[in-house]
Amino acid sequence: MAPVRISIVTETYIPDVNGVANSLSQLLRALDRQRFRVQLVRTRPHAAWTSQEEEVWCRGIRLPFYPDVQVGWPSRERICEAWDSFTPDLVYLVTEGPLGAAALAEARQRGIPVISSFHTNFHRYSSHYGFGWVQTLMLAWLRHFHNRTALTMVPAPDMQTTLLADGFESVEILPHGVDCTLFDPRRRSQSLRQQWLADQSGPVMMYVGRLAAEKNIPLVVHSWQQLRQQHPGLQLVLVGDGPLREQLQREYPDIHFCGVKTGTELAQHFASADLFVFPSMTETFGLVTLEAMASGLPIVAFDVAAAGQYVSSGCNGELAKAGDEWAFVDSVRRLLAQDLVAAGRLSRQQAELLGWKRVAEQFEAYSRQVLVAHATKSVGQSQSMV
Repeated sequence: MAPVRISIVTETYIPDVNGVANSLSQLLRALDRQRFRVQLVRTRPHAAWTSQEEEVWCRGIRLPFYPDVQVGWPSRERICEAWDSFTPDLVYLVTEGPLGAAALAEARQRGIPVISSFHTNFHRYSSHYGFGWVQTLMLAWLRHFHNRTALTMVPAPDMQTTLLADGFESVEILPHGVDCTLFDPRRRSQSLRQQWLADQSGPVMMYVGRLAAEKNIPLVVHSWQQLRQQHPGLQLVLVGDGPLREQLQREYPDIHFCGVKTGTELAQHFASADLFVFPSMTETFGLVTLEAMASGLPIVAFDVAAAGQYVSSGCNGELAKAGDEWAFVDSVRRLLAQDLVAAGRLSRQQAELLGWKRVAEQFEAYSRQVLVAHATKSVGQSQSMV
Protein backbone atom coordinates (compact mmCIF):
# COMPACT_ATOMS: atom_id res chain seq x y z
CA MET A 1 0.00 0.00 0.00
CA ALA A 2 1.36 3.44 -0.95
CA PRO A 3 2.04 5.78 1.96
CA VAL A 4 -0.51 8.50 2.74
CA ARG A 5 0.81 11.86 1.61
CA ILE A 6 -0.11 14.27 4.40
CA SER A 7 0.55 18.01 4.35
CA ILE A 8 0.68 19.45 7.87
CA VAL A 9 0.05 23.17 8.21
CA THR A 10 1.10 24.92 11.42
CA GLU A 11 2.01 28.37 12.67
CA THR A 12 4.36 26.94 15.30
CA TYR A 13 6.94 24.18 15.24
CA ILE A 14 10.35 23.53 16.73
CA PRO A 15 12.65 25.30 17.46
CA ASP A 16 9.70 27.25 18.99
CA VAL A 17 9.37 26.36 22.67
CA ASN A 18 5.74 25.57 23.44
CA GLY A 19 3.48 22.58 23.92
CA VAL A 20 2.01 22.63 20.40
CA ALA A 21 5.42 22.66 18.70
CA ASN A 22 6.76 19.98 21.02
CA SER A 23 3.80 17.62 20.75
CA LEU A 24 3.72 17.92 16.95
CA SER A 25 7.43 17.12 16.79
CA GLN A 26 6.93 14.04 18.96
CA LEU A 27 3.96 12.87 16.88
CA LEU A 28 5.94 13.17 13.64
CA ARG A 29 8.83 11.29 15.17
CA ALA A 30 6.52 8.43 16.15
CA LEU A 31 4.64 8.16 12.83
CA ASP A 32 5.32 5.07 10.73
CA ARG A 33 7.10 6.51 7.68
CA GLN A 34 6.25 3.46 5.59
CA ARG A 35 2.61 4.51 5.98
CA PHE A 36 2.99 8.31 5.88
CA ARG A 37 4.96 10.75 3.76
CA VAL A 38 4.98 14.15 5.46
CA GLN A 39 5.19 17.69 4.15
CA LEU A 40 5.29 20.52 6.70
CA VAL A 41 3.97 23.97 5.77
CA ARG A 42 4.97 26.32 8.58
CA THR A 43 5.97 29.83 9.53
CA ARG A 44 9.64 30.61 8.96
CA PRO A 45 11.69 29.70 12.09
CA HIS A 46 12.89 32.72 14.06
CA ALA A 47 16.10 30.91 15.08
CA ALA A 48 18.68 28.79 13.26
CA TRP A 49 17.05 25.55 12.21
CA THR A 50 17.90 22.56 10.05
CA SER A 51 14.79 21.00 8.53
CA GLN A 52 14.05 17.45 9.58
CA GLU A 53 11.02 17.10 7.32
CA GLU A 54 10.11 18.33 3.84
CA GLU A 55 9.41 21.87 5.05
CA VAL A 56 7.82 24.79 3.23
CA TRP A 57 8.41 28.10 5.04
CA CYS A 58 5.91 30.95 4.99
CA ARG A 59 6.00 34.45 6.37
CA GLY A 60 5.00 34.91 10.02
CA ILE A 61 3.93 37.97 12.02
CA ARG A 62 4.55 38.30 15.76
CA LEU A 63 1.64 39.26 17.99
CA PRO A 64 2.41 42.55 19.80
CA PHE A 65 0.84 41.39 23.07
CA TYR A 66 2.36 37.90 22.83
CA PRO A 67 5.74 38.35 21.05
CA ASP A 68 6.83 34.71 21.34
CA VAL A 69 3.93 33.66 19.11
CA GLN A 70 3.73 34.07 15.34
CA VAL A 71 0.67 33.94 13.14
CA GLY A 72 1.24 32.85 9.59
CA TRP A 73 0.60 35.16 6.68
CA PRO A 74 -2.25 33.75 4.51
CA SER A 75 0.23 32.52 1.91
CA ARG A 76 -2.20 30.78 -0.41
CA GLU A 77 0.10 31.12 -3.44
CA ARG A 78 2.91 29.47 -1.46
CA ILE A 79 0.55 26.70 -0.40
CA CYS A 80 -0.55 26.13 -4.00
CA GLU A 81 3.06 25.76 -5.13
CA ALA A 82 3.79 23.31 -2.33
CA TRP A 83 0.73 21.18 -3.01
CA ASP A 84 1.16 21.19 -6.78
CA SER A 85 4.43 19.33 -6.30
CA PHE A 86 3.51 17.25 -3.23
CA THR A 87 -0.12 16.35 -4.20
CA PRO A 88 -1.35 15.56 -0.67
CA ASP A 89 -4.00 12.92 0.03
CA LEU A 90 -4.83 14.56 3.36
CA VAL A 91 -4.28 17.94 5.01
CA TYR A 92 -3.78 18.28 8.76
CA LEU A 93 -4.33 21.80 10.18
CA VAL A 94 -2.59 22.19 13.54
CA THR A 95 -3.40 25.88 14.09
CA GLU A 96 -6.32 28.13 13.19
CA GLY A 97 -4.53 31.35 12.20
CA PRO A 98 -4.46 33.03 8.79
CA LEU A 99 -2.09 30.41 7.36
CA GLY A 100 -4.35 27.59 8.50
CA ALA A 101 -7.40 29.40 7.13
CA ALA A 102 -5.74 29.85 3.73
CA ALA A 103 -4.82 26.17 3.66
CA LEU A 104 -8.38 25.17 4.59
CA ALA A 105 -9.82 27.27 1.74
CA GLU A 106 -7.37 25.81 -0.78
CA ALA A 107 -7.94 22.23 0.39
CA ARG A 108 -11.71 22.60 0.10
CA GLN A 109 -11.34 24.03 -3.41
CA ARG A 110 -9.16 21.10 -4.43
CA GLY A 111 -11.40 18.53 -2.75
CA ILE A 112 -8.68 17.32 -0.36
CA PRO A 113 -10.00 15.97 2.98
CA VAL A 114 -8.93 17.97 6.02
CA ILE A 115 -8.47 17.10 9.69
CA SER A 116 -7.64 19.60 12.41
CA SER A 117 -6.61 19.83 16.02
CA PHE A 118 -7.65 22.19 18.80
CA HIS A 119 -4.56 22.86 20.90
CA THR A 120 -4.95 26.33 22.37
CA ASN A 121 -7.82 28.14 24.06
CA PHE A 122 -7.24 31.44 22.24
CA HIS A 123 -10.78 32.58 23.06
CA ARG A 124 -9.98 32.17 26.79
CA TYR A 125 -6.58 33.83 26.47
CA SER A 126 -8.15 37.02 25.14
CA SER A 127 -9.55 38.05 28.52
CA HIS A 128 -6.05 37.99 30.05
CA TYR A 129 -4.76 40.58 27.56
CA GLY A 130 -7.54 43.13 27.74
CA PHE A 131 -9.53 41.70 24.83
CA GLY A 132 -12.27 39.92 26.75
CA TRP A 133 -14.89 41.52 24.53
CA VAL A 134 -13.68 39.46 21.55
CA GLN A 135 -14.11 36.11 23.32
CA THR A 136 -17.52 35.40 21.76
CA LEU A 137 -16.28 36.39 18.30
CA MET A 138 -13.16 34.26 18.68
CA LEU A 139 -15.20 31.23 19.72
CA ALA A 140 -17.50 31.71 16.74
CA TRP A 141 -14.51 31.85 14.39
CA LEU A 142 -12.95 28.73 15.89
CA ARG A 143 -16.25 26.84 15.59
CA HIS A 144 -16.66 27.95 11.96
CA PHE A 145 -13.09 26.95 11.16
CA HIS A 146 -13.19 23.48 12.72
CA ASN A 147 -16.67 22.60 11.51
CA ARG A 148 -15.40 22.92 7.94
CA THR A 149 -12.92 20.09 8.60
CA ALA A 150 -13.83 16.41 8.64
CA LEU A 151 -12.54 15.83 12.16
CA THR A 152 -11.23 17.91 15.05
CA MET A 153 -8.84 16.24 17.50
CA VAL A 154 -8.49 17.39 21.11
CA PRO A 155 -6.11 16.03 23.74
CA ALA A 156 -8.49 15.54 26.69
CA PRO A 157 -12.07 14.38 27.36
CA ASP A 158 -13.08 17.56 29.18
CA MET A 159 -12.12 19.60 26.11
CA GLN A 160 -14.16 17.29 23.89
CA THR A 161 -17.18 17.81 26.15
CA THR A 162 -16.70 21.59 26.17
CA LEU A 163 -16.34 21.92 22.40
CA LEU A 164 -19.34 19.69 21.67
CA ALA A 165 -21.42 21.82 24.04
CA ASP A 166 -20.20 24.93 22.17
CA GLY A 167 -21.45 23.59 18.83
CA PHE A 168 -18.29 21.99 17.45
CA GLU A 169 -18.90 18.85 15.37
CA SER A 170 -16.96 15.58 14.92
CA VAL A 171 -14.65 16.08 17.91
CA GLU A 172 -12.43 13.11 18.82
CA ILE A 173 -9.76 12.59 21.47
CA LEU A 174 -6.11 12.30 20.48
CA PRO A 175 -4.14 12.33 23.76
CA HIS A 176 -0.57 13.51 24.07
CA GLY A 177 2.26 11.21 25.05
CA VAL A 178 5.54 11.72 26.84
CA ASP A 179 9.16 10.75 26.18
CA CYS A 180 10.05 8.65 29.23
CA THR A 181 13.62 8.20 27.99
CA LEU A 182 14.33 11.92 28.02
CA PHE A 183 12.28 12.73 31.11
CA ASP A 184 13.61 10.38 33.77
CA PRO A 185 14.12 10.63 37.57
CA ARG A 186 17.71 9.45 37.09
CA ARG A 187 18.58 12.87 35.64
CA ARG A 188 18.34 14.42 39.12
CA SER A 189 21.23 16.84 39.62
CA GLN A 190 22.63 17.65 43.04
CA SER A 191 24.52 20.61 41.61
CA LEU A 192 21.24 22.15 40.43
CA ARG A 193 19.72 21.64 43.87
CA GLN A 194 22.72 23.37 45.42
CA GLN A 195 22.17 26.31 43.09
CA TRP A 196 18.61 26.47 44.40
CA LEU A 197 19.89 26.43 48.01
CA ALA A 198 17.97 23.24 48.72
CA ASP A 199 19.46 21.05 51.45
CA GLN A 200 18.74 17.33 51.68
CA SER A 201 15.41 17.94 53.44
CA GLY A 202 14.36 21.14 51.70
CA PRO A 203 11.60 20.53 49.14
CA VAL A 204 11.79 22.22 45.75
CA MET A 205 8.49 23.29 44.20
CA MET A 206 8.69 23.82 40.43
CA TYR A 207 6.62 25.41 37.69
CA VAL A 208 7.56 25.02 34.02
CA GLY A 209 5.92 27.10 31.28
CA ARG A 210 5.38 30.63 30.08
CA LEU A 211 5.47 33.36 32.70
CA ALA A 212 2.34 34.98 31.34
CA ALA A 213 -1.01 36.19 32.62
CA GLU A 214 -3.06 33.29 31.25
CA LYS A 215 -0.92 30.77 33.19
CA ASN A 216 -2.10 32.06 36.60
CA ILE A 217 1.47 32.47 37.92
CA PRO A 218 0.46 34.63 40.94
CA LEU A 219 -1.25 31.59 42.43
CA VAL A 220 2.04 29.66 42.42
CA VAL A 221 3.76 32.55 44.18
CA HIS A 222 0.94 32.88 46.70
CA SER A 223 1.04 29.15 47.48
CA TRP A 224 4.79 29.32 48.04
CA GLN A 225 4.50 32.35 50.31
CA GLN A 226 1.76 30.75 52.41
CA LEU A 227 3.55 27.44 52.85
CA ARG A 228 7.03 28.78 53.61
CA GLN A 229 5.76 29.49 57.11
CA GLN A 230 5.28 25.73 57.68
CA HIS A 231 8.19 24.66 55.46
CA PRO A 232 10.98 27.25 55.86
CA GLY A 233 13.23 25.37 53.43
CA LEU A 234 10.66 25.36 50.62
CA GLN A 235 12.16 26.70 47.39
CA LEU A 236 10.23 27.91 44.34
CA VAL A 237 11.84 27.39 40.93
CA LEU A 238 10.26 28.89 37.80
CA VAL A 239 11.48 27.49 34.48
CA GLY A 240 10.42 29.53 31.46
CA ASP A 241 10.15 33.09 30.27
CA GLY A 242 7.45 35.56 29.39
CA PRO A 243 6.05 39.04 29.96
CA LEU A 244 5.70 38.62 33.75
CA ARG A 245 9.28 37.58 34.43
CA GLU A 246 10.84 41.02 34.88
CA GLN A 247 8.16 42.15 37.33
CA LEU A 248 8.28 38.89 39.30
CA GLN A 249 12.06 39.03 39.60
CA ARG A 250 11.86 42.55 41.02
CA GLU A 251 9.15 41.67 43.53
CA TYR A 252 10.38 38.22 44.61
CA PRO A 253 14.19 38.00 44.69
CA ASP A 254 14.03 34.70 46.63
CA ILE A 255 12.40 32.87 43.72
CA HIS A 256 14.77 31.03 41.39
CA PHE A 257 14.26 32.05 37.73
CA CYS A 258 15.91 29.64 35.31
CA GLY A 259 14.72 30.93 31.94
CA VAL A 260 13.77 28.71 29.03
CA LYS A 261 15.21 25.19 29.10
CA THR A 262 14.90 22.48 26.48
CA GLY A 263 16.02 18.91 25.88
CA THR A 264 18.32 17.27 28.42
CA GLU A 265 18.74 20.49 30.37
CA LEU A 266 14.97 20.75 30.86
CA ALA A 267 14.79 17.09 31.88
CA GLN A 268 17.50 17.68 34.52
CA HIS A 269 15.55 20.62 35.93
CA PHE A 270 12.37 18.57 36.20
CA ALA A 271 14.10 15.63 37.86
CA SER A 272 15.90 17.86 40.37
CA ALA A 273 12.68 19.20 41.89
CA ASP A 274 10.43 17.47 44.43
CA LEU A 275 6.94 18.50 43.32
CA PHE A 276 5.37 20.20 40.32
CA VAL A 277 2.68 22.86 40.55
CA PHE A 278 0.58 23.87 37.56
CA PRO A 279 -2.11 26.50 38.23
CA SER A 280 -3.27 27.19 34.65
CA MET A 281 -6.97 27.05 33.83
CA THR A 282 -6.60 27.76 30.11
CA GLU A 283 -4.82 24.60 28.95
CA THR A 284 -6.28 22.17 26.46
CA PHE A 285 -3.85 19.61 27.88
CA GLY A 286 -0.68 20.83 29.60
CA LEU A 287 2.10 18.59 28.25
CA VAL A 288 4.48 19.72 31.00
CA THR A 289 2.29 17.80 33.46
CA LEU A 290 3.24 14.50 31.80
CA GLU A 291 6.88 15.56 31.55
CA ALA A 292 6.92 16.24 35.28
CA MET A 293 5.28 12.89 36.00
CA ALA A 294 7.79 11.06 33.82
CA SER A 295 10.52 12.85 35.80
CA GLY A 296 9.17 11.35 39.01
CA LEU A 297 7.35 14.38 40.41
CA PRO A 298 3.97 14.37 42.15
CA ILE A 299 1.60 17.02 40.77
CA VAL A 300 -0.60 19.77 42.17
CA ALA A 301 -3.05 21.16 39.61
CA PHE A 302 -6.67 21.95 39.00
CA ASP A 303 -8.87 19.02 38.05
CA VAL A 304 -8.76 19.75 34.32
CA ALA A 305 -6.83 18.76 31.18
CA ALA A 306 -3.93 16.32 31.63
CA ALA A 307 -3.96 16.51 35.42
CA GLY A 308 -7.66 15.67 35.50
CA GLN A 309 -6.93 12.55 33.45
CA TYR A 310 -3.77 11.23 35.06
CA VAL A 311 -3.43 12.61 38.60
CA SER A 312 -5.18 10.93 41.53
CA SER A 313 -5.38 12.84 44.81
CA GLY A 314 -3.58 11.07 47.62
CA CYS A 315 -1.75 8.89 45.11
CA ASN A 316 0.53 10.70 42.64
CA GLY A 317 -0.44 14.24 43.55
CA GLU A 318 -3.35 16.43 44.63
CA LEU A 319 -6.13 17.96 42.54
CA ALA A 320 -8.07 21.12 43.35
CA LYS A 321 -11.56 21.96 42.18
CA ALA A 322 -11.35 23.99 38.98
CA GLY A 323 -11.07 27.70 39.73
CA ASP A 324 -10.86 27.33 43.54
CA GLU A 325 -7.60 29.05 44.43
CA TRP A 326 -7.91 28.37 48.17
CA ALA A 327 -8.29 24.66 47.37
CA PHE A 328 -5.16 24.85 45.20
CA VAL A 329 -3.07 26.22 48.08
CA ASP A 330 -4.53 23.56 50.37
CA SER A 331 -3.67 20.87 47.81
CA VAL A 332 -0.01 21.96 47.89
CA ARG A 333 -0.17 21.84 51.70
CA ARG A 334 -1.58 18.30 51.67
CA LEU A 335 1.03 17.07 49.21
CA LEU A 336 3.91 18.50 51.25
CA ALA A 337 2.66 16.44 54.20
CA GLN A 338 3.00 13.22 52.16
CA ASP A 339 5.93 11.05 51.11
CA LEU A 340 6.97 12.95 47.97
CA VAL A 341 9.33 10.22 46.79
CA ALA A 342 6.65 7.53 46.95
CA ALA A 343 4.10 9.77 45.21
CA GLY A 344 6.70 10.56 42.56
CA ARG A 345 7.27 6.87 41.85
CA LEU A 346 3.54 6.48 41.17
CA SER A 347 3.68 9.46 38.80
CA ARG A 348 6.48 7.80 36.88
CA GLN A 349 4.55 4.52 36.66
CA GLN A 350 1.55 6.35 35.19
CA ALA A 351 3.71 8.22 32.66
CA GLU A 352 5.32 4.98 31.44
CA LEU A 353 1.91 3.95 30.06
CA LEU A 354 1.69 7.06 27.87
CA GLY A 355 4.14 6.63 25.00
CA TRP A 356 3.96 8.52 21.70
CA LYS A 357 3.76 5.33 19.64
CA ARG A 358 0.24 4.75 20.94
CA VAL A 359 -0.69 8.34 20.04
CA ALA A 360 0.71 7.94 16.51
CA GLU A 361 -1.31 4.75 15.99
CA GLN A 362 -4.51 6.58 17.00
CA PHE A 363 -3.64 9.46 14.65
CA GLU A 364 -3.20 6.96 11.82
CA ALA A 365 -6.58 5.38 12.61
CA TYR A 366 -8.33 8.78 12.44
CA SER A 367 -6.54 9.62 9.19
CA ARG A 368 -7.58 6.34 7.56
CA GLN A 369 -11.14 6.83 8.79
CA VAL A 370 -11.39 10.25 7.14
CA LEU A 371 -9.78 9.05 3.91
CA VAL A 372 -12.18 6.09 3.63
CA ALA A 373 -15.20 8.34 4.30
CA HIS A 374 -13.95 10.83 1.68
CA ALA A 375 -13.42 8.09 -0.92
CA THR A 376 -16.87 6.64 -0.24
CA LYS A 377 -18.47 10.08 -0.59
CA SER A 378 -16.60 10.73 -3.84
CA VAL A 379 -17.75 7.43 -5.32
CA GLY A 380 -21.35 8.19 -4.34
CA GLN A 381 -21.20 11.62 -5.95
CA SER A 382 -19.72 10.15 -9.14
CA GLN A 383 -22.44 7.54 -9.38
CA SER A 384 -25.19 10.11 -8.83
CA MET A 385 -23.87 12.10 -11.78
CA VAL A 386 -24.05 9.11 -14.16
